[in-house]
Parts: sequence; C-alpha cells; structure tokens
Amino acid sequence: MSLRTAYAAALQLLRTRGEISQRELADAVDPSYVSRLEAGTRSVTLDVSHELAKALGVDPLTLLALAYAAERGQTPRQVVDQLVRDLESTGLLGSEIPPLPSKRTHPVVAASLELRAQIRELIDQGFSQAEVARRLGVSRQTVSNRLKKLS
Repeated sequence: MSLRTAYAAALQLLRTRGEISQRELADAVDPSYVSRLEAGTRSVTLDVSHELAKALGVDPLTLLALAYAAERGQTPRQVVDQLVRDLESTGLLGSEIPPLPSKRTHPVVAASLELRAQIRELIDQGFSQAEVARRLGVSRQTVSNRLKKLS
C-alpha cells in the first residue's frame, strides 16, 4: 500500500469516527482538497497534515502514526513501539532538538575558505605565488584565482 493511500485511510478513519464531515474541516482545509486526500489522489504537506489533525482534535503524530500503521499493515501500537526503539537506539529519545536547522557550511566551501586564508597568510609573509602554490600543493592558477577573489 502506498503511503498516500494509507494517509487517505487514516484521515478518513479519524474523520468518520469523530463523525466530522469534509465540509466541517473547511476551516482547516478546502473540502475538495480533503476529498482528494481521502481518495488518495493528492499528497499532503506536513503543514496541512498538522492543520487537519488539529481540526480532527488529535495530535498531528496520531494521524501520522495511523497512516504508517496502515501502510505497514501494523497496529498503531507496533508503529509507536518501533519509533521508541529507533529513538532509543540512536540516543535521541531524551534529546532536545534545536527548533531551527543549523547553518552549516558545505565542506567544499569550507575547504575553499581555508585555502584562501592559507594563501593570504603566505602572501602576507612575502612568498611569491609560485612558492605559495608549492607549499600548499595547488596550482599557480588556483593561487592566482583565490588572490583575485581576495581583491
């Protein structure tokens, strides 16, 4: 079963068990969109899933747990137990997660910046471009290009 179809089944289950019509979810999401989600013809975003769960009166994770249970042919308990095992085995169960992703520099960019700093330092010490290239194990053209970017 596809995850889209499983999500459709979970959404429909929660909505019908709560005796909520698609139209009653209109404050959260357009009824035609809910209809397409339940038909399995549309994928859902995390933001929309969050709004639907709130409108259905459940935690957003409940809706996702039901969807994954349907997709895997498991009970929600089995899905939650697996989730806890995964979080424990990775040491993340008791971890505080930062609210925003870190702004990490790509390794290639970091290496380039480091090389540029090394070139600058050697040039400032009075070495020629050829000597800098030999010391750093790069071509003279690389040294020349980095110096142009420093100017």
